[in-house]
Amino acid sequence: MIIGNGLLAKAFSAEFAPDTGAIVFASGVSNSRETRPEAFERERTLLEQALGQDKRLMYFSTCSIQDPDLANSAYVRHKLAMEELIQRRAPKYAIFRLPQVVGHTPNPHTLTNYLHHTIESGDVFHVWTRARRNLIDVDDVVGIAHQLLVRGEAENRILNIACPFSIPVIELVKVFENVMDRKANYDLVEAGGSYAIDVTEAMQAAKEAGIVIDAAYIDKLIRKYYEPAR
Repeated sequence: MIIGNGLLAKAFSAEFAPDTGAIVFASGVSNSRETRPEAFERERTLLEQALGQDKRLMYFSTCSIQDPDLANSAYVRHKLAMEELIQRRAPKYAIFRLPQVVGHTPNPHTLTNYLHHTIESGDVFHVWTRARRNLIDVDDVVGIAHQLLVRGEAENRILNIACPFSIPVIELVKVFENVMDRKANYDLVEAGGSYAIDVTEAMQAAKEAGIVIDAAYIDKLIRKYYEPAR
């Protein structure tokens, strides 16, 4: 059973929808800058309803929980609260913390959609010189999650599914420039940072699933979803 209709819900539907003994909860707050209490309350209400069905639950949290710059944000506090709720009430669960997930989505709040739209429009935007971001293909999230579940490593655990490296935002902008064959219009700001993400289990699962995440991964990822049609 899939709860949600966004990027993750659609990606997981083919793999997990037939399993009526489990719930894939993919209807959370999608904007990490969200501050409205009603948006968080909506997710909590849906999650409590799902937990009331007494089934195995898969939930998607965020790697930003490990980001010291976001530790006190409303979004991160909410995600931590949802993780704790699941741990208390779900008979069986798997919580996957995700970074920036890339795929076909109209959501304007994703980093890659923002960069694509802004570069395409020619608008000026700021690039933090010390900022790094972790990106992963939504299809790879599905493959890795499936492998972790098959191996039993996700049972009643919180695991990261992310790329083994983060890319400087300025380099990501350059990737977009190459893919789109268009110059970005940006100002550099001396700000930003990064944090480590432990992906030991995820990368072993990726290897077993035949998923290759190498030095060319980000370039291939951006081309997959943003290269102009020829």
